[in-house]
Amino acid sequence: MAMIFLLGSIALLWLHLAGVTLLFGRVLPYPLARVVGVLGITLVVCAFEHFCGLGNINWLWPFTAAIAAAIVWWERPRWNSSPFWRGEVVLGVAFAYGLIWKFLFPTIYPTSERVTDLYFMQNYYPGDTLPPLDIWYPPHRFDFYYAFEHYGAALMGRLLGWNAGFAYNIAFVLVMALSATLAWDFASRLIKTRLPRVVLVAAVMIGGTGISPLIHLVVNDQPNNPPEWNANDHMWASARFIGSYDTRIAAFGTELGRSVFPPLTDQSKPTPDFEARDLPMENFGYQYFLGDYHPPLGSFLLLFLPLALLAWLEVAPAACRHPRLAQALLPATLPLMLITNTWIFPFALVLQAAWTGWRYLQKRPPDWAALVAGGLISAVLVYPYLSGLANQAINTPIHLVKWMDHTPLLRYVALMWPLLLLLVLALFERRTRPFALMLVLAFGAMLILSEFIYVQDPSGGKFTRTNTTMKWWGWMWSGALLALGGIALASARRWIRGVALAALLLITVCYGYDTAYYWWATPKGDMGRMNGASGFTADAPMRDMVNFLSVAPRGILLENVTGDAYTNQTLLALFSGQIEMQGWPNHVSLWHAAPADVWMQSDRTKLFYKGALPDALDWLSVNHVRYVAWTRVDSAAGLAAWQNINTAISSQYSWHPFFADTNSQVGLWIRR
Repeated sequence: MAMIFLLGSIALLWLHLAGVTLLFGRVLPYPLARVVGVLGITLVVCAFEHFCGLGNINWLWPFTAAIAAAIVWWERPRWNSSPFWRGEVVLGVAFAYGLIWKFLFPTIYPTSERVTDLYFMQNYYPGDTLPPLDIWYPPHRFDFYYAFEHYGAALMGRLLGWNAGFAYNIAFVLVMALSATLAWDFASRLIKTRLPRVVLVAAVMIGGTGISPLIHLVVNDQPNNPPEWNANDHMWASARFIGSYDTRIAAFGTELGRSVFPPLTDQSKPTPDFEARDLPMENFGYQYFLGDYHPPLGSFLLLFLPLALLAWLEVAPAACRHPRLAQALLPATLPLMLITNTWIFPFALVLQAAWTGWRYLQKRPPDWAALVAGGLISAVLVYPYLSGLANQAINTPIHLVKWMDHTPLLRYVALMWPLLLLLVLALFERRTRPFALMLVLAFGAMLILSEFIYVQDPSGGKFTRTNTTMKWWGWMWSGALLALGGIALASARRWIRGVALAALLLITVCYGYDTAYYWWATPKGDMGRMNGASGFTADAPMRDMVNFLSVAPRGILLENVTGDAYTNQTLLALFSGQIEMQGWPNHVSLWHAAPADVWMQSDRTKLFYKGALPDALDWLSVNHVRYVAWTRVDSAAGLAAWQNINTAISSQYSWHPFFADTNSQVGLWIRR
């Protein structure tokens, strides 16, 4: 039944996408039409829901499916055309690749950002007027984070009747697939032969870096590790080599590794307490392994979209039937970036500015009426979301990088050499040299800026630049690899094509091997359970509680605080669609500007679960708690703690057990 539901859901999603593609395909190339249509519809509905929440819209999908089917029927001459189906094949292949990842590893677990991303989505699921209730910090509002892509995933789940975990995994696959179709469209406008196109897009999607071919040569696997641990190490090593994986060279490095990347010594440290700076680069392909439905996904979509628009507009201008529309859509992506991944906005602006300046150098000024109209319409639709976000924005100023925080040169070159090579190769192509020069200057300026400025977040020490490079470098790498790789592979000079192809094949094959080994070696006990909850609900009492709460009246649920972040706390509420009295204290405090009551409530919660909170019943009443969870973890406090709590609150709360033996209980207290 699960497979039938999955296939039926994908078919229903495809029908909606096909309708959108054909509708917007009247004025745009099909890959662009699909993405612009999805983004445009989502943005309009999001803006509307800031004035009037739509609530439960699951009843709508038969009507939207009928409309999509009618569009497909009405547009059947174009539906039967080769260009449409070529685009659908590309979408199908890209979707299948992402679906393999999510089918094999669907679990939403708390050791990364998967739980926070599910939490972002669940805020939008009730369909309240936006900004919605913050389900980790009621009665406050969820208006502090750039979560447009999470709104889109929730809107899709609300429409099609999917639970949030299932929608999470399908939305991940969809956003990545839409991005890949734009990458293919960009490559197709430059490269006429299929094989180089496939290599380029595969290099973007699979996600190797310059260090990928060297990983196995510079660091030995730890001999006592099981195969799945080593497989996992190889996957993240390519992205997080500098300051993280390379620190293993001291203990497990090969002779080559120690000679090329000598470990820090007391003599080589700039200060006695200096630690190697952790400088990751999480590019587009790395997101498949990471599996988080996090803002970088949306920023990659909003990177490949303007690149595809530029290729449509500039590579063969005579073939662009609607140049004013293309120019209007370019600045329309900028306000969207603000509510999708604000970290990237300055560099999206650099790309736009580079194209504008290049147009003037070409003595073909851009159409300012189209630019202003496109940017203004997008900004007006974004404004309702942005007004709340701006009020709660976290202060993250930009600072200059200190000399000791700069990237070690050799490690930088080892990580970035394919990109640096393509930057040079693109300049040798005469046919597209002006266009290539614009892209080289744009991405080159971004790379230089990223080495001299950073965003100051609460992290410090070895992590001073971690968040910055993690978000910036991966975006720059993916865009530059696609843009400059496409120009190099389209060159009329064989040696340029050959060098570019060899470089792309090397990193792709090496990281592709690590990916295949990861698929093979990693346990897949949750395979196919696309709701993402199976890792949590493998324990029968927890499964039963999730099922019970999923159909129970919505209310505030109290779960024990077992750590400041990255714990199982809140999973019971998230997987059942309930409201958590307080989410992870560290995150809630950060996002809500550090209110004192976050930590006070956390302390009270811990006392409550020890059975030692004096005014337990009054405290629950003041916080409007409807459900109190007691799990196996809480049973570690002892049966006496459970008895103390039960005695304190039994006058207003009934105990509903889901498991019991002589030493422990698992269940819920429910307000009468």
